[in-house]
Amino acid sequence: MDGWLRRAGVPALTAVVALTALGPDGAAAPHAATTALAPSPPVVAAGSAAPAECRTPTTLVLESPKQAFELPGGATVRIWQNRLTKKRTKRFVAVTIPAGTLVPRALAARNLTRPAKPENQVAPHPNAAVAINGAVYDTKTGVPRRALVVDGEIRKASSEESQGLALYSDTRSAAWVLQQLAGEVRTSHGSLPLGAINWQELSMAGVSAYTRAWGPRAHPAGRRTVVVTDGLVTAILGGQKRPRTRPGPGELHLTAPDGTIHAEALKQLVPGDLVSLATDLTGDRPFETGRPPVGEPDGLIGVSSALVRRGVNYAGCGGRDNKLRPRSALAWTANGDLIVAAVSGRGKKGKGTAGASASQWAEYLLHLGAVSAVNLDGGGSTALFVRRSVGGPLVRLDRTWGGQRKVADSLAFEVPTP
Repeated sequence: MDGWLRRAGVPALTAVVALTALGPDGAAAPHAATTALAPSPPVVAAGSAAPAECRTPTTLVLESPKQAFELPGGATVRIWQNRLTKKRTKRFVAVTIPAGTLVPRALAARNLTRPAKPENQVAPHPNAAVAINGAVYDTKTGVPRRALVVDGEIRKASSEESQGLALYSDTRSAAWVLQQLAGEVRTSHGSLPLGAINWQELSMAGVSAYTRAWGPRAHPAGRRTVVVTDGLVTAILGGQKRPRTRPGPGELHLTAPDGTIHAEALKQLVPGDLVSLATDLTGDRPFETGRPPVGEPDGLIGVSSALVRRGVNYAGCGGRDNKLRPRSALAWTANGDLIVAAVSGRGKKGKGTAGASASQWAEYLLHLGAVSAVNLDGGGSTALFVRRSVGGPLVRLDRTWGGQRKVADSLAFEVPTP
């Protein structure tokens, strides 16, 4: 599998890892929904007066769009734009995807520590009619801050609960989820808890695993790292010198913080020992009635707190949230349609207003009929593309100038193959 982590269908000891549902007696582990939604900033109901510290939204999206056209698969594009100065304009783009039409897909750079331009991530997928930048990542290392699943393969996950956007090919839908990694390292000497996969820091809850997908940058490591190849321990990297190499093709690195019981347990492993992983993503979908389980999404990208929840603006108004900057988001309407949206520009004193604050951004989406919405990455990472014909050229809509920032992942919506 060359380092990829697939959730099911891989024999336990004939590949680097095997992923199976985990729970008592082998049953799927239920998610204990004891964690509340993230703490709520000042709430601004649609159409109500905003707190004094919030910027007042413009009326841009209440006007008729400057452009409107259809995309393959039934999606509709609307573009609002006004000129602020001779050289500066503000552009807001919303792509509405009717429920159950386009197939959502998580795209990512080949390596977690080497981001790529969104256009380059989307280009190999000719059926992608809509694409937008993905989630927040560490600009110094390139590593996405939260979980990542691509084509059913777990590239990154943690046993700590975090927010994500789960993508389902069979229902052609997306859902905001609270999810976490559940798993264990099964060895000849017993089982150890699995705390994280390709995480930016070592887990204190269990063993941390790193695969080839981590990329060329040295991964975090304790003083002992166990190298597993095709289900067998093949080497021990240890001593005073910490490992500085990435896993090779087909290799898995297992390590833990020095001084923990998990680091001590790894000392039992020697070359020739059998090792496999059993993993699953557990959690639920808080926006949906009954909070159904995460299930088995084909893709998942980590996202920040929701902008809109059940028709209410939950965006913050202080500090960075109140700065005028490019923004991107995914929103849901009452009938299940998706809205992929982006706004361009940055506000500069004395030069008009461009971009949007977080609270303004939520208001724009509410005006378009959103009942729920989540923020994607913003600022220079913002980039929204469409194809006006299947296999046609990618056209950038959020702005017509400037380059693209390299990002960890992207979100695409593809026309189904007949």
